[in-house]
Amino acid sequence: MKVEGFLRKMKAVKQEEIDRHRSVIPLKVLRRDAEQTMVPPSFLSAMAKGSRDHVGIIAEIKKASPSKGDIRPDLDVATYVERYTQSGARAISVLTEPCYFKGSLDDLALACKTTDLPVLRKDFIIHEYQIFEGKKAGAAAILLITTLLSKKQQKDYTSLIRDLGMEPLVEINSEWEFEQAYTAGAKVVGINNRNLQTLETDPTIAQRVVKIFPRDIIPVEASGISNRQDIEKGLDHTIFNFLVGESIVRAEDTKAFIRSLCQETKRD
Repeated sequence: MKVEGFLRKMKAVKQEEIDRHRSVIPLKVLRRDAEQTMVPPSFLSAMAKGSRDHVGIIAEIKKASPSKGDIRPDLDVATYVERYTQSGARAISVLTEPCYFKGSLDDLALACKTTDLPVLRKDFIIHEYQIFEGKKAGAAAILLITTLLSKKQQKDYTSLIRDLGMEPLVEINSEWEFEQAYTAGAKVVGINNRNLQTLETDPTIAQRVVKIFPRDIIPVEASGISNRQDIEKGLDHTIFNFLVGESIVRAEDTKAFIRSLCQETKRD
């Protein structure tokens, strides 16, 4: 599939970023450091715990987005990660893309130091260098966006991520993309209700695409989730894990909001 729209622009931005980073830390040095970094908590095991009665929420650190602009640019990463951990999130996602999402690898490293939950590096991965960066920062999982990758890249990156003791969260937006993800060995597949090329959101995509998933694949729904009702729609389609960003970050009471998504009413 041809990469177009926002993803095409982002791919060019990422290549420039990788070139800059490699001029400071060569790939060989970064790889050595990544391989020496302690193996993180298991993201796969965390996602496997999801069920109708025990919803898995991947709570995201998200300061901005290309579609919404600034969401909470002054967000204190450590404070929010502590809130996410204390309120029952199953894992944490950190956007590390600086241009459109105002994230950073420093945010990722801080999150990993602040929680014992598995942490996902969410970015636009187009080179193995970025995978080593994630491992060195302490990530337990790396997002792989199927639209951005060739079949060979996806298979190679999936293997590399696992060799480093992490797990890929493989993102798709359609049935045919699932075929590529499954062939590459994906175990946890994120169904994004947002088309990253057009930035348009359709809340029914996950409900439709998950119907073709075999039982050995763990689905994660992402985008357009703002309340418990949205969670219940996913549960009705055997989706038990959800990645939630903007609505959590905007919530007045972060802990209460996450508990409401899980139907957990316990107070401090």
